[in-house]
Amino acid sequence: MRRHPLQRALRADKLTLAALEGTLALHLEAPDEIPVVRMLREDARVVRTRAERLAELAGGSVEQTVARVGGGALPLAELPSFACVLEEELAAPLRAHEPPVIGIVRDGRLLLDCRTIADAEVADVAAAVAAARG
Repeated sequence: MRRHPLQRALRADKLTLAALEGTLALHLEAPDEIPVVRMLREDARVVRTRAERLAELAGGSVEQTVARVGGGALPLAELPSFACVLEEELAAPLRAHEPPVIGIVRDGRLLLDCRTIADAEVADVAAAVAAARG
């Protein structure tokens, strides 16, 4: 610590190590319980089924899209995905909803990528769409 004074300030404390241990144990025992891992591993057919269900409930349509993994470690990684397509005017009211529903506005349409929506959230997202239209 004398050679590197920042070591004391930047070292991981017990809580950080416990959180890391819990996350790693969960990753080994039940990886689909970690939302990001579930999203990365999920088959496109499952995503399509979810998009069709959401489109039916929300009055939208389904479109094949490409999900981008992220900008940090995987800036160019893309996954096949499906989105529920709605009218662009719903973007702002959905962002203001509690909890917010965030989509992608592209070519005058709002795309809700169903790779990022869990099965248990489909009804809630459809209810938010209905409230935004209300």
